[in-house]
Amino acid sequence: MANLNRIYRLGVYEKAMPAELDWKLRLSIAKDCGFDYLEMSIDETDERISRLDWSDDELFELLEIQKEIGLPIETVCFSAQRKFPLGSEKWEKEAKELLEKGVLFAKKLGIRIIQLQGYDVYYEETSEVTRERFYKNLEEETMFAAMHGVTLALETMETDFMNTVEKAMYSVTRVNSPYLQVYPDIGNISNAVEDVIDDIKRGMGHISAAHLKETAPGIFREVKYGSGHVDFPAAIMQLYKQGVRRYVAEFWYTGEENWKEIAEDNRKFLHRQFEKAL
Repeated sequence: MANLNRIYRLGVYEKAMPAELDWKLRLSIAKDCGFDYLEMSIDETDERISRLDWSDDELFELLEIQKEIGLPIETVCFSAQRKFPLGSEKWEKEAKELLEKGVLFAKKLGIRIIQLQGYDVYYEETSEVTRERFYKNLEEETMFAAMHGVTLALETMETDFMNTVEKAMYSVTRVNSPYLQVYPDIGNISNAVEDVIDDIKRGMGHISAAHLKETAPGIFREVKYGSGHVDFPAAIMQLYKQGVRRYVAEFWYTGEENWKEIAEDNRKFLHRQFEKAL
Protein backbone atom coordinates (compact mmCIF):
# COMPACT_ATOMS: atom_id res chain seq x y z
CA MET A 1 0.00 0.00 0.00
CA ALA A 2 1.21 3.47 -0.86
CA ASN A 3 0.99 5.27 2.48
CA LEU A 4 0.85 3.02 5.52
CA ASN A 5 0.71 5.99 7.88
CA ARG A 6 -2.82 6.67 6.69
CA ILE A 7 -4.21 3.22 7.49
CA TYR A 8 -2.94 2.58 11.03
CA ARG A 9 -1.65 4.56 13.99
CA LEU A 10 1.36 3.61 16.08
CA GLY A 11 1.80 4.94 19.58
CA VAL A 12 4.73 4.60 21.94
CA TYR A 13 4.80 3.50 25.57
CA GLU A 14 5.80 6.24 28.01
CA LYS A 15 8.47 4.02 29.61
CA ALA A 16 10.40 3.90 26.34
CA MET A 17 11.86 7.22 27.53
CA PRO A 18 13.59 8.34 30.74
CA ALA A 19 11.16 8.98 33.59
CA GLU A 20 12.66 12.36 34.44
CA LEU A 21 11.57 14.02 31.19
CA ASP A 22 8.90 16.68 31.46
CA TRP A 23 5.75 16.28 29.39
CA LYS A 24 6.72 18.80 26.76
CA LEU A 25 10.02 17.06 26.05
CA ARG A 26 8.52 13.56 26.29
CA LEU A 27 5.83 14.36 23.71
CA SER A 28 8.24 16.28 21.47
CA ILE A 29 10.65 13.34 21.30
CA ALA A 30 7.83 10.87 20.62
CA LYS A 31 6.73 13.07 17.74
CA ASP A 32 10.26 13.52 16.42
CA CYS A 33 10.71 9.73 16.42
CA GLY A 34 7.68 9.38 14.17
CA PHE A 35 5.08 8.06 16.59
CA ASP A 36 1.44 9.13 16.35
CA TYR A 37 0.54 9.24 20.04
CA LEU A 38 1.75 8.33 23.51
CA GLU A 39 0.48 5.68 25.91
CA MET A 40 0.72 6.94 29.48
CA SER A 41 1.76 4.61 32.29
CA ILE A 42 -0.09 4.57 35.60
CA ASP A 43 2.06 1.99 37.34
CA GLU A 44 2.68 0.87 40.93
CA THR A 45 4.90 3.83 41.84
CA ASP A 46 3.54 6.59 44.06
CA GLU A 47 4.69 9.18 41.53
CA ARG A 48 2.58 7.81 38.70
CA ILE A 49 -0.41 6.85 40.85
CA SER A 50 -0.46 10.43 42.19
CA ARG A 51 -1.29 11.65 38.67
CA LEU A 52 -4.84 10.47 39.33
CA ASP A 53 -5.13 13.26 41.92
CA TRP A 54 -4.03 16.07 39.63
CA SER A 55 -6.16 19.19 39.79
CA ASP A 56 -8.22 20.37 36.84
CA ASP A 57 -5.63 23.11 36.30
CA GLU A 58 -2.85 20.51 36.05
CA LEU A 59 -4.89 18.43 33.62
CA PHE A 60 -5.67 21.50 31.53
CA GLU A 61 -1.94 22.31 31.40
CA LEU A 62 -1.21 18.82 30.06
CA LEU A 63 -3.96 19.21 27.44
CA GLU A 64 -2.39 22.50 26.36
CA ILE A 65 1.05 20.89 26.08
CA GLN A 66 -0.39 18.17 23.84
CA LYS A 67 -1.98 20.84 21.67
CA GLU A 68 1.26 22.85 21.52
CA ILE A 69 3.42 19.85 20.58
CA GLY A 70 0.86 18.31 18.27
CA LEU A 71 1.05 14.82 19.74
CA PRO A 72 -1.76 13.44 21.95
CA ILE A 73 -1.90 11.04 24.88
CA GLU A 74 -4.59 8.60 23.78
CA THR A 75 -4.33 5.50 25.97
CA VAL A 76 -3.33 4.54 29.51
CA CYS A 77 -1.58 1.35 30.61
CA PHE A 78 -3.01 0.82 34.10
CA SER A 79 -0.36 -1.43 35.60
CA ALA A 80 -1.00 -0.04 39.09
CA GLN A 81 -3.39 -3.00 39.22
CA ARG A 82 -0.48 -5.28 40.01
CA LYS A 83 -0.39 -3.60 43.43
CA PHE A 84 -4.16 -3.13 43.69
CA PRO A 85 -5.81 -5.98 41.75
CA LEU A 86 -9.58 -6.35 41.43
CA GLY A 87 -9.53 -9.92 42.75
CA SER A 88 -7.78 -9.13 46.03
CA GLU A 89 -9.79 -9.23 49.26
CA LYS A 90 -7.16 -7.11 51.03
CA TRP A 91 -7.05 -4.40 48.36
CA GLU A 92 -10.57 -4.66 46.91
CA LYS A 93 -11.75 -1.23 48.09
CA GLU A 94 -8.55 0.50 47.00
CA ALA A 95 -8.53 -1.31 43.64
CA LYS A 96 -12.03 -0.15 42.78
CA GLU A 97 -11.43 3.40 43.96
CA LEU A 98 -8.19 3.59 41.99
CA LEU A 99 -9.79 2.37 38.77
CA GLU A 100 -12.68 4.80 39.15
CA LYS A 101 -10.16 7.61 39.59
CA GLY A 102 -8.48 6.35 36.44
CA VAL A 103 -11.73 6.48 34.48
CA LEU A 104 -12.41 10.07 35.54
CA PHE A 105 -8.79 11.02 34.83
CA ALA A 106 -9.05 9.54 31.33
CA LYS A 107 -12.38 11.25 30.73
CA LYS A 108 -10.99 14.68 31.60
CA LEU A 109 -7.96 14.19 29.33
CA GLY A 110 -10.04 12.82 26.45
CA ILE A 111 -8.32 9.42 26.70
CA ARG A 112 -10.54 6.76 25.17
CA ILE A 113 -8.97 3.47 26.26
CA ILE A 114 -7.60 2.23 29.58
CA GLN A 115 -5.62 -0.97 29.21
CA LEU A 116 -6.42 -3.11 32.24
CA GLN A 117 -4.02 -5.72 33.57
CA GLY A 118 -5.42 -9.24 33.28
CA TYR A 119 -4.61 -10.27 36.86
CA ASP A 120 -7.10 -11.46 39.46
CA VAL A 121 -4.23 -11.06 41.95
CA TYR A 122 -0.50 -10.63 41.45
CA TYR A 123 1.35 -10.76 44.77
CA GLU A 124 -1.16 -13.14 46.36
CA GLU A 125 -2.21 -16.73 45.72
CA THR A 126 -4.80 -17.06 42.95
CA SER A 127 -7.90 -19.16 43.65
CA GLU A 128 -11.50 -19.61 42.57
CA VAL A 129 -12.43 -16.98 45.15
CA THR A 130 -9.99 -14.37 43.78
CA ARG A 131 -11.12 -15.10 40.23
CA GLU A 132 -14.80 -14.71 41.04
CA ARG A 133 -14.09 -11.50 42.97
CA PHE A 134 -12.23 -10.21 39.93
CA TYR A 135 -15.15 -10.92 37.59
CA LYS A 136 -17.66 -9.31 39.97
CA ASN A 137 -15.59 -6.15 40.41
CA LEU A 138 -14.71 -6.01 36.73
CA GLU A 139 -18.41 -5.91 35.85
CA GLU A 140 -19.05 -3.15 38.38
CA GLU A 141 -16.15 -1.04 37.14
CA THR A 142 -17.10 -1.59 33.50
CA MET A 143 -20.52 -0.13 34.29
CA PHE A 144 -18.79 2.87 35.91
CA ALA A 145 -16.62 3.31 32.82
CA ALA A 146 -19.70 2.99 30.60
CA MET A 147 -21.31 5.93 32.39
CA HIS A 148 -18.32 8.06 31.44
CA GLY A 149 -17.74 6.78 27.92
CA VAL A 150 -14.31 5.27 28.61
CA THR A 151 -13.44 1.82 27.25
CA LEU A 152 -11.68 -0.69 29.50
CA ALA A 153 -9.62 -3.22 27.54
CA LEU A 154 -7.98 -6.31 29.01
CA GLU A 155 -4.31 -6.97 28.35
CA THR A 156 -3.09 -10.53 27.87
CA MET A 157 -0.50 -10.97 30.61
CA GLU A 158 2.41 -13.27 31.47
CA THR A 159 0.49 -15.24 34.11
CA ASP A 160 -1.80 -18.16 33.45
CA PHE A 161 -4.99 -16.38 34.54
CA MET A 162 -5.24 -14.24 31.40
CA ASN A 163 -2.32 -14.87 29.05
CA THR A 164 -4.40 -15.36 25.90
CA VAL A 165 -7.12 -13.58 23.97
CA GLU A 166 -9.34 -16.61 24.51
CA LYS A 167 -9.10 -16.16 28.29
CA ALA A 168 -9.67 -12.40 28.06
CA MET A 169 -12.75 -13.06 25.95
CA TYR A 170 -14.25 -15.10 28.78
CA SER A 171 -14.40 -11.86 30.80
CA VAL A 172 -15.68 -9.85 27.84
CA THR A 173 -18.46 -12.35 27.18
CA ARG A 174 -19.36 -12.64 30.85
CA VAL A 175 -19.64 -8.86 31.37
CA ASN A 176 -21.19 -8.31 27.92
CA SER A 177 -20.67 -4.55 27.58
CA PRO A 178 -19.33 -2.49 24.65
CA TYR A 179 -17.13 -0.77 27.23
CA LEU A 180 -15.12 -3.91 28.00
CA GLN A 181 -12.86 -5.15 25.21
CA VAL A 182 -9.46 -6.82 24.68
CA TYR A 183 -6.07 -5.10 24.24
CA PRO A 184 -3.69 -8.01 23.57
CA ASP A 185 0.05 -8.04 24.02
CA ILE A 186 1.34 -9.98 21.02
CA GLY A 187 4.60 -10.83 22.77
CA ASN A 188 2.85 -12.33 25.78
CA ILE A 189 0.56 -14.40 23.57
CA SER A 190 3.60 -15.70 21.69
CA ASN A 191 4.85 -17.13 24.99
CA ALA A 192 1.48 -18.65 25.87
CA VAL A 193 0.28 -20.52 22.78
CA GLU A 194 1.71 -22.20 19.70
CA ASP A 195 -0.89 -20.77 17.33
CA VAL A 196 -0.89 -17.02 17.92
CA ILE A 197 -3.11 -16.31 14.91
CA ASP A 198 -5.82 -18.69 16.07
CA ASP A 199 -5.81 -17.02 19.48
CA ILE A 200 -6.11 -13.53 17.94
CA LYS A 201 -9.07 -14.76 15.87
CA ARG A 202 -10.91 -15.59 19.10
CA GLY A 203 -11.14 -11.85 19.82
CA MET A 204 -12.89 -11.04 16.54
CA GLY A 205 -14.84 -7.81 16.89
CA HIS A 206 -13.57 -7.11 20.40
CA ILE A 207 -9.93 -6.02 20.03
CA SER A 208 -9.53 -2.28 20.63
CA ALA A 209 -5.77 -2.03 20.07
CA ALA A 210 -2.65 -4.16 20.40
CA HIS A 211 0.73 -3.97 22.09
CA LEU A 212 3.54 -4.84 19.71
CA LYS A 213 6.20 -6.19 22.07
CA GLU A 214 9.08 -8.54 21.39
CA THR A 215 9.54 -11.59 23.59
CA ALA A 216 11.66 -14.74 23.67
CA PRO A 217 10.66 -18.13 25.10
CA GLY A 218 10.06 -17.54 28.81
CA ILE A 219 11.26 -13.90 28.62
CA PHE A 220 8.58 -11.19 28.66
CA ARG A 221 10.43 -7.88 28.93
CA GLU A 222 13.33 -5.94 27.46
CA VAL A 223 13.88 -8.20 24.45
CA LYS A 224 15.29 -6.26 21.51
CA TYR A 225 13.02 -6.07 18.47
CA GLY A 226 14.05 -8.66 15.90
CA SER A 227 15.97 -10.83 18.38
CA GLY A 228 12.97 -12.72 19.79
CA HIS A 229 10.37 -15.08 18.41
CA VAL A 230 7.36 -12.85 17.72
CA ASP A 231 6.04 -13.08 14.14
CA PHE A 232 4.97 -9.46 13.85
CA PRO A 233 3.82 -9.50 10.18
CA ALA A 234 1.54 -12.50 10.74
CA ALA A 235 0.01 -11.01 13.90
CA ILE A 236 -0.41 -7.58 12.31
CA MET A 237 -2.02 -9.10 9.23
CA GLN A 238 -4.61 -10.92 11.33
CA LEU A 239 -5.29 -7.94 13.57
CA TYR A 240 -5.72 -5.70 10.55
CA LYS A 241 -8.16 -8.16 8.97
CA GLN A 242 -10.20 -7.90 12.16
CA GLY A 243 -10.37 -4.11 11.90
CA VAL A 244 -7.68 -3.22 14.43
CA ARG A 245 -6.05 0.08 13.48
CA ARG A 246 -4.37 1.18 16.74
CA TYR A 247 -1.06 -0.24 17.96
CA VAL A 248 1.53 0.65 20.62
CA ALA A 249 5.25 -0.05 20.49
CA GLU A 250 5.97 -1.42 23.96
CA PHE A 251 9.62 -1.29 24.91
CA TRP A 252 11.61 0.14 27.81
CA TYR A 253 14.32 2.68 28.41
CA THR A 254 17.00 0.87 30.41
CA GLY A 255 19.66 3.56 30.74
CA GLU A 256 21.06 3.62 27.20
CA GLU A 257 22.74 6.86 26.13
CA ASN A 258 21.35 6.51 22.60
CA TRP A 259 17.76 5.90 23.73
CA LYS A 260 16.34 8.43 21.25
CA GLU A 261 18.01 6.60 18.39
CA ILE A 262 16.71 3.30 19.74
CA ALA A 263 13.17 4.69 19.89
CA GLU A 264 13.30 5.87 16.29
CA ASP A 265 14.88 2.60 15.12
CA ASN A 266 12.13 0.65 16.87
CA ARG A 267 9.47 2.72 15.14
CA LYS A 268 11.16 2.02 11.79
CA PHE A 269 11.39 -1.69 12.61
CA LEU A 270 7.67 -1.89 13.31
CA HIS A 271 6.84 0.12 10.22
CA ARG A 272 8.70 -2.49 8.18
CA GLN A 273 6.59 -5.20 9.82
CA PHE A 274 3.46 -3.38 8.65
CA GLU A 275 4.95 -3.17 5.15
CA LYS A 276 5.49 -6.93 5.18
CA ALA A 277 2.01 -7.60 6.55
CA LEU A 278 -0.05 -5.24 4.42
